[in-house]
Amino acid sequence: MALAARQRLGTADEFDATIETQVLRSELTDEAAEATSEFVERLDDSFGQQAMVAIAPHGGAIERHTDEQAERVAAVLGGDRVSTWRCKGFKAGGGAFERWHITSGDIHEASFPLLNTIIARGFAYAVAFHGFSEDDVLIGGGAPLGLKQEVAKAVLKALAGSQIQVRVAAASENYDGDNPNNIVNRLTAGGTGGVQIEQSIEARDRFGLAIADAVAAVYRAKLARVVC
Repeated sequence: MALAARQRLGTADEFDATIETQVLRSELTDEAAEATSEFVERLDDSFGQQAMVAIAPHGGAIERHTDEQAERVAAVLGGDRVSTWRCKGFKAGGGAFERWHITSGDIHEASFPLLNTIIARGFAYAVAFHGFSEDDVLIGGGAPLGLKQEVAKAVLKALAGSQIQVRVAAASENYDGDNPNNIVNRLTAGGTGGVQIEQSIEARDRFGLAIADAVAAVYRAKLARVVC
């Protein structure tokens, strides 16, 4: 293992180890996963619908509140129209991000059995909730600019009264989310229709559900026009 890989496991030193290939412990409840510093995969998927999927690849303690946001979108719009895929990782004493985070472009369905059941469906819409270390909210993804601008406008309204800025990512900047390998894009019909929402911890802590409600409002009328 390279130095960076060893550091993810808590040491810079070389060591002997027995490899266990199972990473996901999805048989555990969320509470048990948190108590034992484990990583779980969750999917709520109704009737094979193709309208929309809301995802949070880094939920739990990795990027706090993002899984709650994906679940909120489905609760507002209806589970018959919105599937939700989430992963939740935990680590006692902190460090869940370092332990469990992988980039959205590196997520592959071969490692996630539940994701594998929906990866080829071709949803009309997909939205991913993320957290990052910057101070604002960044709207990216491979979706058309007009849709990203709609989402940005709605999120900005949800953050009224705060000092948190919202903007659409410029092409090829960090966290722009337009990589075709990004899981939110791969889940959409044509592979280019995802919206990625990167949020500061303040935005998630103070306005997480309000942001999710704003996102849901953008998609409500659009879903009414989707024939599945």
